Amino acid sequence: MLKLIQNEWIKIFSKISTYVLLALTLAMTVGFSLLAHFVGAYEPYTYTYDKYDLNNEIAYLESSKPEGYEVQVMMYQFMLDNGDSWEMGGWEVQALNDIFPALQNPLVYQADTLSPEEKSSLEERFTSLTKAVSDHDFKSFASLWLEEIASGTDSDRVKEAKSFPYQFMLDNNLEPSSDSWKIDAAQELGNAMLTLSSLEDQQDQGIYIPEASLQDAQDQLTLSQYRLEHEIANYMDEQGRTGSFYWSIFLDAASLLTFISVVMIVIAGGSVANEFSTGTIKFLLINPVKRSKIIISKFLALLLLGAAMILGMFVVNGLFNLILFRDGFGVPLLTVSEGVVHEGSALLYTLTQYALNGITMIAMTALAFMISSLMRSSAVAIGIGVASLLGGTMISSMLAQYGFDWGRYLIFSNLNLGSIANNYGMYPHQTLGFAVGVLAVYMILFLFIAYDGFTRREV
Repeated sequence: MLKLIQNEWIKIFSKISTYVLLALTLAMTVGFSLLAHFVGAYEPYTYTYDKYDLNNEIAYLESSKPEGYEVQVMMYQFMLDNGDSWEMGGWEVQALNDIFPALQNPLVYQADTLSPEEKSSLEERFTSLTKAVSDHDFKSFASLWLEEIASGTDSDRVKEAKSFPYQFMLDNNLEPSSDSWKIDAAQELGNAMLTLSSLEDQQDQGIYIPEASLQDAQDQLTLSQYRLEHEIANYMDEQGRTGSFYWSIFLDAASLLTFISVVMIVIAGGSVANEFSTGTIKFLLINPVKRSKIIISKFLALLLLGAAMILGMFVVNGLFNLILFRDGFGVPLLTVSEGVVHEGSALLYTLTQYALNGITMIAMTALAFMISSLMRSSAVAIGIGVASLLGGTMISSMLAQYGFDWGRYLIFSNLNLGSIANNYGMYPHQTLGFAVGVLAVYMILFLFIAYDGFTRREV
């Protein structure tokens, strides 16, 4: 059997087209990382509004007059009067987005219901807060805003959640411009606290909240607390989300395995069909080797080639990205189970994602191999295989979109195992075990048809 597999590899690598396909695969792998690095696709992007942009926004609001536009116009006018440009992701703009609705909405839309003392108080607080913003004095703003939160009508747990990031930054003498990971961690924890407390408030009011939503919010809170307490600057969660450029690109590059699937379809599509079209099958069958061993060795040779290509892409991506993005390799994988945070390996998680995509590659290779065993033309076998890969997924998506539940049993509905593992399948309750089971059934069927067709075929 080993000699038969070796013989198949010799045939595969005797073709120039094989080297062309391998070179294209390597070029795409390296090119993806280079493009992401030089384009800066994974760098945080913020847009800056200048006076021209602000005037355009005001003109649009005054012409369209959406609900509440007056206060929005006032905010843009304040920005025009107090600066030449404003970074839309900066703390100042975020602060203004909080200040104007909270303090100007009552003055503009509820003026008739306010007493002179209430109006004076709102105007005084508004002036103090906006002055802190125009002076770019974060500490003064944070202190004043904490007072606003404390005097609000929210529940105590919501107040605590809203206050946490500001209080943390004041206690640790952190400025938003310091670019410290602790700021991101504090905001993440504050958002997690706010999400959970809001859900609990709704539940207390008699609103039905799914237990899964509460558990997800609690798990995120537990994870965020663990990150801050253990001073973890960056991490990867169980769905592969991470702030690390290295791991983001490493994981996204797994999508390139679709190209490897196409390469394997091309090679598998010609593995048997070429033997018949060129007549070499006669020389192959002269040897005292059973047809069953020949067909099995051909498929095993394809599997080994596919596995080598996936492993090669994994290694090249890992090493090349390490050169481009030197930091981030030590990022841990954090997961929550039964209220306890577990640290795992981001490398192992990424390898798992590549392996899941590898199962997809095996399934499509089996399909192309079956077609090749039934056809005399490698071009037809390759064409059907590639068309099935590209068109089948689109058809399955349409079936899912229009509610045809039986579409979940099609092979193409179960190819994206990485998404299914993260609960993003095409169909509700589509689990990884179900998807792998469906693929296994189809692969067994394809291989049986290929085996039967080859062993019974007349030469």
